[in-house]
Amino acid sequence: MTRPLTASDRPVSAYVAIGPTLINFTVGVAAGQVTRGGAIVMPARVQYVWPHASLPILYVACADRSEDAVGRPFYVCAVRRDAAGDLTAMGEPVALPARPIHVTTDSACRYVLNAYGGAPGLTAHRLDADGAIGPEIPRAEGFDFGASPHQIRVTPSNERAILVARGKKGYGKPGYIEGALKVLRFDGGRLENLYTIVPPSEDGFNPRHLDFHPTRPWVFVSLEEQNRLCVFKLDGAELDPALLYSTTTLAHPDDVRPRQDGGTVHVHPNGKTVYVANRNDGYVGGMKGPTWLTPDPLPVFPGGENSIAVFKIDQDTGEPTLIQVADSHGLHPRTFALDASGKVLVAGNLAPTVLKDGTEVPANLALFGVEDDGKLKFLHRYDLDVAPEMLWWMGVVG
Repeated sequence: MTRPLTASDRPVSAYVAIGPTLINFTVGVAAGQVTRGGAIVMPARVQYVWPHASLPILYVACADRSEDAVGRPFYVCAVRRDAAGDLTAMGEPVALPARPIHVTTDSACRYVLNAYGGAPGLTAHRLDADGAIGPEIPRAEGFDFGASPHQIRVTPSNERAILVARGKKGYGKPGYIEGALKVLRFDGGRLENLYTIVPPSEDGFNPRHLDFHPTRPWVFVSLEEQNRLCVFKLDGAELDPALLYSTTTLAHPDDVRPRQDGGTVHVHPNGKTVYVANRNDGYVGGMKGPTWLTPDPLPVFPGGENSIAVFKIDQDTGEPTLIQVADSHGLHPRTFALDASGKVLVAGNLAPTVLKDGTEVPANLALFGVEDDGKLKFLHRYDLDVAPEMLWWMGVVG
């Protein structure tokens, strides 16, 4: 009788989304290298992916908003990982009501949740025991999702969910919209508004992404337009509205270039450091590519910070102290991830560009070793030809 595969039997994989194609790259943690494996083509462009906590399954949010898209091609799909980490579809795609921005599960993996940039803001679907996606759970009446949701996470207690509404950038201008943290009751998959957190600020509040400390009651939130890392505290099931700490993520906060934004935040598995992406995709002459609509010519990058900011976390207070700003070795590291052991960090640099000296830099995966103090040591760059697409998402699964 063949022994069932366990998580330890599967390799560490960096999954990379280029358009609708989701590619498996096996990560050599010791060597700091990646090896390209198989790929699966999803029914629409991949927006975000989240792994099941115990089963070899990924949940893939897909959407296509290009000019040639037909109908409303918005889906969440389940895909299964095999012994090599390669992927196969599991059941039929589940249609969604709008373009999904983010996907996650609750800590018990009984539900999969999708956040949308507009109405309906958030949906939850029940998961079957085998990980298959089941029916949608109705939200409470009058559900308020805020302005431009961008991420949904369920708290470690599984009693609350936090919807990160980023608002609209442009602080001080007429079109500016303040963002918020929308705290929700999460009960049997049913989502109900409880309260909204918007701390006082001098330059606005536009949260994009959050992560939880693995053992302490701290929540780390990146602010997009403000390029800051904030810390809040969980008080039991509730998120305390008081802002504990707020600090810049930039190496040069007094020289902020156009299109400089804070991004993804991840806490190290050991809880001693937290990492935040600094993203800049400004182009000489303005925003004219590359996208799947205007891939040529490659734009010239005028300067800005594309990096991973590394913060040491005070284990008594939760205060983050900036100890390193590591060059991402590419343009706009929209997503990055750590392996479960915390030994390797992989950053996905979104698109090709040309530096002012004429050097062409492709879209790529940049691999870093994580040293004992949490600082990053650059190991390797794996260049990718994304053609008229972008490296829109990447993540690491053990």
